[in-house]
Amino acid sequence: MRAQIEQRFGYLPAFFEPAFACPDTLADLWHAARHAYLECPLPAVFKELTLLLTLRRAGAGLVEHALALTRLGLAPAAVLAALDDPRAFITQLPAARDALGVQHLHLETWPEDPVLHDRLMTCGLAFAADPQGGADGRAALAGALTPALYARWTALVAYARGRAAWFELHPDLAQRVDPPLVETHAWLLREAPGLARHFGDPAVGARPLVAPALLRLIDAVPTGILQLDARGAIVMSNTTAQRLLGHSAEALAALTIDDLERGALRDDGHPLASASPLRRCLEQHKPQPPLTVGLRTARGELLWTQLAAVPVEDDDQDAAIMVTLVDISERRKIERALQESEIKYQLLVEASDVFLLCFDRDGVIFHANELIADLFSSTVDSLIGKSLGDLAPDMPDLAEAYLARFAQVMESGIGVSVEEMIEVRGKNGWFSSTVVPLRDFDGEVTGVQVVARDITRRRRAEIALRAREERSRHDSLHDPLTRLPNRQAFMEKLEGALQGVRQGRAAFAVLCLDLDRFKNVNDSLGHSTGDRLLISVARLLLDCVGPDDLLARLSGDEFGVLLPNVQDASDAIRVADRILGQLKQPLALRDQEVYTSISVGITWSALGYERTEDILRDADTAMHRAKRRGKSRYELFDADMHAEAVAQLTLESDLRRAIERGEFEVYYQPVIDLVSGQISGFEALLRWNHPTRGLVLPGEFIGCAEETGLIIPIGEWVLREACGQMQRWHAKYPHREALSISVNLSGKQFAQPALIAKALHESMLVPSSLKLEITESVIMEDPKTASELIEQLRLEQVHSYVDDFGTGYSSLSYLHRFPMSALKIDRSFISNIGPDGENAEIVRTIVTLAHNLGMSVIAEGVETRAQLDLLAEMGCEFGQGYYFSRPVNRGVAESMISRDCKP
Repeated sequence: MRAQIEQRFGYLPAFFEPAFACPDTLADLWHAARHAYLECPLPAVFKELTLLLTLRRAGAGLVEHALALTRLGLAPAAVLAALDDPRAFITQLPAARDALGVQHLHLETWPEDPVLHDRLMTCGLAFAADPQGGADGRAALAGALTPALYARWTALVAYARGRAAWFELHPDLAQRVDPPLVETHAWLLREAPGLARHFGDPAVGARPLVAPALLRLIDAVPTGILQLDARGAIVMSNTTAQRLLGHSAEALAALTIDDLERGALRDDGHPLASASPLRRCLEQHKPQPPLTVGLRTARGELLWTQLAAVPVEDDDQDAAIMVTLVDISERRKIERALQESEIKYQLLVEASDVFLLCFDRDGVIFHANELIADLFSSTVDSLIGKSLGDLAPDMPDLAEAYLARFAQVMESGIGVSVEEMIEVRGKNGWFSSTVVPLRDFDGEVTGVQVVARDITRRRRAEIALRAREERSRHDSLHDPLTRLPNRQAFMEKLEGALQGVRQGRAAFAVLCLDLDRFKNVNDSLGHSTGDRLLISVARLLLDCVGPDDLLARLSGDEFGVLLPNVQDASDAIRVADRILGQLKQPLALRDQEVYTSISVGITWSALGYERTEDILRDADTAMHRAKRRGKSRYELFDADMHAEAVAQLTLESDLRRAIERGEFEVYYQPVIDLVSGQISGFEALLRWNHPTRGLVLPGEFIGCAEETGLIIPIGEWVLREACGQMQRWHAKYPHREALSISVNLSGKQFAQPALIAKALHESMLVPSSLKLEITESVIMEDPKTASELIEQLRLEQVHSYVDDFGTGYSSLSYLHRFPMSALKIDRSFISNIGPDGENAEIVRTIVTLAHNLGMSVIAEGVETRAQLDLLAEMGCEFGQGYYFSRPVNRGVAESMISRDCKP
């Protein structure tokens, strides 16, 4: 940078001197000067005058620009006029501004026309000298010039004011005089004596060759200045030189060039020797460029300076030299610290695991470290001067890619980082490389530096980690037993299919499959057999679906199938038929064969779904419909199913609230002794007083109660209520202690005999007064367990009836094994037992069978006198039906007991 400035100016301006300790500041000053001054297309005289107006109180700067103006052809008297009355320009401002406004100028360059040139010069200088008063004028100037030219003018003014601020920040510069200025200073004062009041006295002494006024200025500058005569004796020294060398003015005046050079060292540490810049300047009468020299002080210490020498002549033409000494001790410390830092950096790079290469702009290596040399089985010296093509002759594509990357970095000035796999010496490895630009002192890009690391181990670890993550995700989306996708994976795919339909892609169908009576397999054969069954079913289902279809295990024994690209519902029905057909054959599970079936619910996207949850819900609803209609079949979802499902959900919610709110009520239907005609007991029948629907019969809600498990609390309540009511009637009508109460038991209640004992205990009802009605289907669900429970009830004197006999699927061969008290013939048989009725012989057979087994018979649904007479003739002991009474509330039932008690 310093060399460039000296080359441009011909010498080093004092203005830049304080910035040498900080390269960044020096660079900023130089770039600002080059941009606003050296490269400015405005006239040179205008630029110099603008600087002169802002520097009129800065000594060295004032002299420098006054001389520059004279070199440009401006007379010293004109320079003096500009210094004495800078505001004189402003007096011409209105006329010049009006001229600009009237002519409506829009200039691409500074005009050649002399009149217009002078007006613009006057306006520009006036506006620069008067920031506040020239606002309107600047607007007019901006309108006259192109934006680029006006921007250059504003940059120049800003630079001028910044330069003035710099002189104010460093007052020593205001009194600094450089040797080239001193040389022509006297001439300038002689040509324009009035300048003396601005920067010195015109008198010039013989020795030293510096004006007295300038001697005072020289004493104040931070640079040491010595003047030596032709013999090499020191004839003048300033205060700074005296302080740096540790000598007084008198002591220095007694020294010669030999004394200065004694013990002096060059920058490389060698003695200064006889061919020193001081002697060359004296002998050759030529300026000597600055040289780093270490001089001995009065205390013998080494003072590192930047030493320069220029020849000067007095009036007698005697040769002499002017010597400047700039203390660079701190700068040298910084440079040494920087060198040490570079050495440490180099050592650190050599000791680290990085590969380092530096390339010039032509792609030639000029620096490398040992690690990269070892990678290519070479030495550092052998790598220097080679190109990438030389390093990798068998990989031209790689070399070309890196050269393109180098060109990009050098052009943009921005570094690039990449990770890539590279083959080196026959082995593939992963490398992380960073390419950054290398710059010189001026910031110009001179090449690139490549720093790379071998990250093969890290990449392999990352790959292994990703593989583990993929396995973990796979496991999270798959069922561990069947290895099928799980519910989460199914829902994700279903969401994608639904999005596809919204975007116009093909429709899809969903099948919900559930194994029939899978619980029986688990309970009878064990869970391990159940697991094997699920695995076998999964394999079978995979054979039934296509490669594009998705089969998933949704829950325990429930599977889901997603069929993409279906034309209509028939495509899904064909898949369902194929599955049902395959499951007609037994499945071999180790040493046994198991028959199973499956119920299938189907829905498809053409029904206009918005949510995946709704799709699976409707398929599940259709599947449950298939189960209720006999299992081992499919059902296609429709709107009626949804309404039914909503109604079922509403019913379940209402049932739960009914228990909490006490909306249930027990009705009683009398059971009549057909011989005596009296009431032998009552059957307890549940009724629901719904708050909005009114009285609801059991047929409308018992099924829902069975499915949801609510039948347990409901049945327990009915049992307690019926037993308690019968005990209260026994207490009120003691001579009717033979009255009994019949209660229907569901399968879930039948499996919990403790509830029966609890109801009897709480009500204190005699066990023989309780008759439990159990359907054939409940008994035959598990005949062995049923037989044991019925026997236990018999031992506790609780009677058991077979309810709805003739409608179930039990075998008559099992009937004798159950110690039941009575059979209850279903109303469907009684309705057709008139004289010509087809069911008469069936009923007669049932009555005979019951009597042979020691059971009494109760006929349900007796509605006519003819039916009653025929039943009595058959020997049926008891009857129940509308002929006698409909089910009634407890008040009406009690009145029946009261009437029946009257003689």
